[in-house]
Amino acid sequence: MVNFIYLVKFIHFKIVSVCAAVILVTSLSAMTPAEYIQKYKDCAIEQMLVYNIPASVTLAQGMLESDYGNSPLAKYANNHFGIKCHEDWSGDYYTYDDDEKGEHFRKYPSPDDSYRDHAQFLKSRPWYSFLFNYPRTDYRDWAYGLSKAGYATARDYSVRLISIIQQDHLDQFDTVLQSLHGFGILYDVPPTIPVAENAPEYIILKQGDGIYKIARQYNVDINFLCRVNGISIHSKLWPGQKLYLKPQTHKQSSMLRNKQRDNKKPTILLAHSPALLPRRLILGEATS
Repeated sequence: MVNFIYLVKFIHFKIVSVCAAVILVTSLSAMTPAEYIQKYKDCAIEQMLVYNIPASVTLAQGMLESDYGNSPLAKYANNHFGIKCHEDWSGDYYTYDDDEKGEHFRKYPSPDDSYRDHAQFLKSRPWYSFLFNYPRTDYRDWAYGLSKAGYATARDYSVRLISIIQQDHLDQFDTVLQSLHGFGILYDVPPTIPVAENAPEYIILKQGDGIYKIARQYNVDINFLCRVNGISIHSKLWPGQKLYLKPQTHKQSSMLRNKQRDNKKPTILLAHSPALLPRRLILGEATS
């Protein structure tokens, strides 16, 4: 009988130990708010420069919707904004229980794609169009506007977004270009970030590739990438197109440089803020 009691106690101890270990590993692997901000702030800023959506709002939505990157949707589908499949979605999907059981959510190759699709989703839906009348520094109107437009069913959605923005000072990213105090680099200045040694001379673009994605993947200065290919951040890219990652011959470089100077688009400004954008360069056309 005594041996049986000891056996029961031993098994109980083992179960408690295993449970404690699981809880410890889970807590250690869970992403914190600070880690999420550091990892994804650049994605939010990029979409702000392209679509004029406040980076603070985008980042706060990602933090709230994905539980700081710890939700099943974020982990297994790279979906940081809870966007479901609609009639216009032809990509992969992830089945998840939300408002109803077994709903289909968009599944992305990477978090970058989720951030990009989120911006395009807001820009392409007419019921969100009024939001783009607000300045990108007005995160409060954007937050209230998202609730008004029905982005989420929670009644306190806007309040929660604003709380996250204020608590983590996310609005600093909305004014990243203004805070440069004149510090910027024009497109014809030599690149400040070297091309990765193992990068190929050029790549052939495939479906889903983008200028920011390629720059990050190969550690190439995005300003340099635009310059050697004679393109801008707004240039249309297509599958099968050749994109150079390294300097070309003098003749080719001169031809591309002349092509870019003949472009009638506004001068492109490359802005770098060491305080807010470590190891990252952001490209934009305006500082407003």
